[in-house]
Amino acid sequence: MNSPAIPRYLNAVSVPTPFPVGPVNVYLAEGDQLVLVDTGPRYPLARQTLTAALTDRGYRVADLQRILLTHAHADHCGLAAELARISRAEVWTHEANVPRLGDGRSRLGAMIHDLQRVVAYVKMMRWSGVPLSLMIRLAQVQRGMGQYLEPLTPDRSLEDGGVIRLGREDWRVLHTPGHTGGLICLYQPQHRLLLSSDHLLRDISSNPIVDPPPPGNVEPPRRLVQYLEQLRRVAELDVALALPGHGPPIHDHRALIQRRLSFHEERADSILSTLDGRALTAHQIAGLFFPDLDPINAFLAISEVIGHLQWLQTQGRVVQERRLGVAYWRTVT
Repeated sequence: MNSPAIPRYLNAVSVPTPFPVGPVNVYLAEGDQLVLVDTGPRYPLARQTLTAALTDRGYRVADLQRILLTHAHADHCGLAAELARISRAEVWTHEANVPRLGDGRSRLGAMIHDLQRVVAYVKMMRWSGVPLSLMIRLAQVQRGMGQYLEPLTPDRSLEDGGVIRLGREDWRVLHTPGHTGGLICLYQPQHRLLLSSDHLLRDISSNPIVDPPPPGNVEPPRRLVQYLEQLRRVAELDVALALPGHGPPIHDHRALIQRRLSFHEERADSILSTLDGRALTAHQIAGLFFPDLDPINAFLAISEVIGHLQWLQTQGRVVQERRLGVAYWRTVT
């Protein structure tokens, strides 16, 4: 079977990152306006690669007219402020990404915001039962990520169901929270083409990364619950080809989604069996499944476990007990 054709105006660029996930795929759309979908991190090799890719196609950074950001992780948006400053391109993204992008804070304001975010993560890790030694290491990693992202203020907010132009065609905006709260995909129904960002990745599972609770709340958002809902939603779309944020294209998105759903059902059942009448913290459960991890992967493991516990909680299969600010989880008897 022949692969579905990618429109000639859409160019994929593999941009290096310093992160374990490897290169990020960004997309350059030519047409009425020169549009870049994601940018890569603020990182010398990323900058060089992206500049060279533009030059190969006869453009300069100054020629960019619009930058679309699928979400506010540094590997996808870290260069956006710099590129927008050089080109005067407008930056568009979902409104849920604005606080993470910095919203025009001064350098001092950005430092204060980063510190506040670190404190929020520390509190959440305490809720998860993480020991102080690991919390300190996680806070150091969190603060270190700031070097790969320059704060900026987006020019326009995108909404679920909105329409944008790439090339000379309309693409639909899909708000698909899960991996992050503000992640968007872009869908072109005539070509049956999906820019799936990190919502769908062929070779690795998109980790629904836990975020600190919103102001006034105690518990973090239910990112895995959202992610599973959005997987089912995207499965209903007529998609011949999905172009992801990392790795190769996806040719059968429904089969991939079914594998992801099955994986999470199996992992939730395994966590349920692990509890086996005991009351355990998310950190304790993560340690049983993923021992001896570095701080970044330890955080991702705890994120995954929290997501499954919250999902099981929505099904009435586990309950949470608080002891001195730490959440202990047990099965419903």
